[in-house]
This record gives sequence, structure tokens and C-alpha cells, in this order.
Amino acid sequence: MNSTAPTSRKGPLRVAAVTGIFSVLLLVAGKPVLAESSAQEQVSRDFQKTVTLGAGQSVRVEHKFGEVRLHGEAGREVKISATIRAQASSHEEAEAFAQRIQIEVLQSSEGVRIKTIYPDEEKKWFQLNKHSSWSVSYDIGMPSDAPLTVRNSFGSIDAARIHGMADLENSHGSITVRDAGAVRLNNSFGSIELNGANGNTSVNDNNGSVQVSDVKGTLEVRNRFGSITIKDIQGAVTITGGNGAVILNNAASASITTSFGSVEARNIRGDLAVRDNNGNVDVSGIGGAADITNSFGNVIFSDVKGRVVCTTNNGRVKGSSLTGNSVTIRDSFGNIELDTVSGALEAETSNGKISVRDARGSVSLKSSFGAIEASNIPKGIRAVTGNGGITLTDIGGDTYAKTSFGSVLVEKIGGNLTVENTNGSVTAQSVKGDAIVNTSFAGVTLESIGGRITVDNQNGAISVTAMRPASGCHDISLKTSFSSIRVRVPGGVGYNVTARTSFGRVSSELPVTATGTMGGDTLNGKIGSGGCQLLLTDSNGSIEILKSSLIARNISFCRNAHDP
Repeated sequence: MNSTAPTSRKGPLRVAAVTGIFSVLLLVAGKPVLAESSAQEQVSRDFQKTVTLGAGQSVRVEHKFGEVRLHGEAGREVKISATIRAQASSHEEAEAFAQRIQIEVLQSSEGVRIKTIYPDEEKKWFQLNKHSSWSVSYDIGMPSDAPLTVRNSFGSIDAARIHGMADLENSHGSITVRDAGAVRLNNSFGSIELNGANGNTSVNDNNGSVQVSDVKGTLEVRNRFGSITIKDIQGAVTITGGNGAVILNNAASASITTSFGSVEARNIRGDLAVRDNNGNVDVSGIGGAADITNSFGNVIFSDVKGRVVCTTNNGRVKGSSLTGNSVTIRDSFGNIELDTVSGALEAETSNGKISVRDARGSVSLKSSFGAIEASNIPKGIRAVTGNGGITLTDIGGDTYAKTSFGSVLVEKIGGNLTVENTNGSVTAQSVKGDAIVNTSFAGVTLESIGGRITVDNQNGAISVTAMRPASGCHDISLKTSFSSIRVRVPGGVGYNVTARTSFGRVSSELPVTATGTMGGDTLNGKIGSGGCQLLLTDSNGSIEILKSSLIARNISFCRNAHDP
């Protein structure tokens, strides 16, 4: 072992100070002890040694108090430079202690081991009336292709251009690595920063931030009480967080698990899986499938090329530009808002509103205590809610709507319409196919209905306008109580009329060849030459048959600029 003669210096020393019982408390808290006193003396001495490393051999550093800096170089030499510092109440005591701190350099068939050896006083630092501190700072140049192992406790580790396998472990200080090969990093109370790794990488921290960028292989990160920021990973990424935000940008694929922290993921070329408990999730630019589970936080996803499955509680869900073959959403106590969905869509929430626009596959929406709104749905829709209104516009196929204690409003339906409601109104306009409506305690208004019409109501008015079909006719059956029925049928179309009411009257604007009394409470007869059934049943309300001028026409539903 080579060393230089000691030189004396005065000044504060800030690493591994010994200050009695109060120092014990600081060390237990996970920080190096500090000692500053103008009455104390500081001594430092330098250490230098150079050894040659064989091919395939490794470098190992075992240290406790002080900074360790390492850098890869050309050639096979390991150049060790260290500064030993000691501080005590007198110059003699500080110098004596500094002389007893030794640096051991051992060579074996495995490589070079560098170890800092402290005197016995280091084990008795908690004794009263001891006011001393010490540290050793390393600067080590080594072959860039050699494997490296570092163990430190109180002080930073900084490594650059180490292209062999690097295994770095610290307890109470930062770890910084640049331009490395395969890397394993482990820390407890300090940050970790890695920029550039040419192999598979593992990072583990407990109480510090983690930043990793430009990894050519796979990456695994674990952290408990600190943020995680990752970008530019060529391989798969696995992240396990605890109580800090997670940010990931540009990876082959990713699996993220955390709690009590937000998750942000961008530009994932393959599949993405996220498991969070108490934080917002925001992901975009996913080349594969997205599988997201969350609670007590909002979820936002966009530009997902594969299948989407989102299960969350107590948070809002918002999605857009989803081009995979299916989207499945399960939520409670939160709204769902979706825009531009290419595949089949199934969305359900318990206590929130559902809004969907431009969904190109089959659509099924369900809520319990929230409204449903949907527009531009080419292949039809099924919308069910318990205590909310339903609004549907530009639906290209068959449409089913069910609610209670809420209104239903539909417009421009390209297929058949079925509505089941209680205690809510129903309004429909421009329905190309049949219309079947059941409700109670509210009115029903149907306009421009191209197919068969069936309405069963209680305690609510009915107003229906049928379009003139291109040929033939369509049956109309309307039933209510304690309110009126008004139906408009196109002229020139024949119907077999059966109309009856009580405590009201039946009237017709069109000529009817009647078998009953015109203007009474019953009318049986034919409009024109007859044909389809016009069945009108009421109690405690009037019935009116009026003439409609609407003519059936080809209506384009759900067409926009990007439709074929």
C-alpha cells in the first residue's frame, strides 16, 4: 500500500462526523453526521496507487464514508487516487486518527479489491466527549470494459464510461451513472440517475428519486418513496413504485405498478399495463394493448392502437383516438368520456355520466345514476341507465335505450328504435326503421318515423307522425291513459282503423269509412282502401287522427369526412 505524507489543513468537515448521542440520532435517521467547529483541527492526506488489471478481471470497492468517483479509461491500469480527511478537537488527535485510516488494495485471480479500513474509534463514535469526524474521497480510473462492484454507505457514487457489468450499492447518498454497460443500482436514502446503459438494467431505491434514460436493453425499476422518471428504453420496462409519481416516455413495452402516485406514459411501442391505486393515470401513443386498473384517480388515454381495458373506481375516464378492435371500460363514481373509437365499445359506470362520440363498432353503454349521451355511432347502440337521461344522435343501426326517472331524446336513427322508460318522456325524430316505445307518467313524441310504430304509455300524452313509405304501409299501435293521443298519418295510405277511448272523443281529419259513430268514443273503419292496422286505445283522454305531409326519403346517417 502506498501513501503520501500527511499535510495539515484547517476548516469544517462534513462527512461522517462524530458528535456524541446527538450524532447517534442523526445516523439512525439515515444521514451522515455533520461536525462544524472553529475550534477543531482538520488533517488530510493523499493516497495514490496504480495496479494492472488482467483481462476479464473485475474491480471492487468497499467503502463507508465519502464520495466514490469512477471513470472508464483505455488500457488495463487501475489508477486509485484518494484523499483521507480527519477532524478532531486538536491537531495531534486529528493527525493520529487520519494516520490510522488505511486503504487496502488487494489483487487476486478475480481482480482488484479496494477497501477502506477505519480504526477502532470508528466503532466507538457514540461515546461522550468525542468530537471527531472523518471521510475518504476516491477518484478511480479503470479499464472501461472491466466489471465493477461498489459498496458505500455515506457518500455519493459517480461512475462514467464503465462498459462492463456494474453493480453499485449505496445507503445514504446519490448514485450517478453515465455511459454504462449492463447496470445494477441499489440505494436507500438518496437519488439514482442513470444516463446511457448498453445492456439490461436494474434499479432499486427506497427513499429517493430515480431518473433513467437511454437504455439499450430491458429496464426494471423499484422505488418506494420517490418519483420515477424514465425515457428512451429500447427494451421492455417494468416499474414498481410506491408513493411517488411515475413518468415513462418511449419504451418497447411497459408494466407499471404503483400506489399513491400518478402515472404518465407516452410512446410505448408495444403493450402497456398500469396498476395504480390513488393517483391519476395519463397514457398516450400506445402501439399495442392498454390494460389499466386504478382507483381514486382519473384515467386519460389516447392514441391506443390495440385493445383497451380500463377498470377504475372513484375517478373520471377520458379516452380518444382508440383504433384497436375493442374498448372495455368499468368505472364507479366517475364520468366516462370517449371520442373516436374504431372497435367494439362496452362502457359501464355506476354513478357517473357516459358521453361517446364517433364510435365505429358496436356500442353498449350502462350507468346507474348518470346520463348517457352518444352521437355518430354507425353500427347501432345499446344504452341503459337507471336514473338519468339518454340522448342519442346520428345512430346508424338499431338503437335500444332504457332508463327510469329520466328523459330519452333520440334523433337520426338509421335502424329500428326500442325505448323502455318509466317516469320519463320519450322524444324521437327521423327514425328510419320501426319505433317501439314503453313509458309512463310522461309524454311520448315521435316524428318522421319510417317503419312500424308501437307505443305503450300510462298517464302521458302520445304524439306520433308517420312518414309516407316508398310503398305499402306500416302498422301503428298507440295506447295510453289519462291523456291524449294525436297521430298524423300520410295521405293516400290505407289503414284499418280501430280507435276507442273513455271520457273523451275520437276525431279524424282524414276521411274514414266508419262502422261506428264518427266523433264518439269509438271509431272502427277504413282510411282509403284500408291495409295496415291503426290501433288507438285510450282512457280518460281524446284521440285525434290528422294528416301528415312527410314523405319517406333517403337519409344519410353517421357520415363524415373519413367515412369510406
